[in-house]
Amino acid sequence: MTVYSPVRTGAGLTVPVEIKNGGSRRAFYKVDIRVQGPGGFDVTVHVDTDTVGVYPGGSWPVEPTASDPGKPVPKHPQITIEHVSRREMF
Repeated sequence: MTVYSPVRTGAGLTVPVEIKNGGSRRAFYKVDIRVQGPGGFDVTVHVDTDTVGVYPGGSWPVEPTASDPGKPVPKHPQITIEHVSRREMF
């Protein structure tokens, strides 16, 4: 999994992420991404690949947007992958 530099979008941050399948079977992924910054900005966004899954050797780009109403959008947020689950297609 690769997390790229977030981009400010309005009152939030778009976090580009690329999910890569290094396995030998098509798989479905669920990922929790936490975005934190000064001033109390603290959001966890959830993404999944349940539509078609990720083929072996393939990747799936996602761009979730994190917003925390009333909190300032951080210039240099801390991005943490909190949880990843992988389910192979049979």
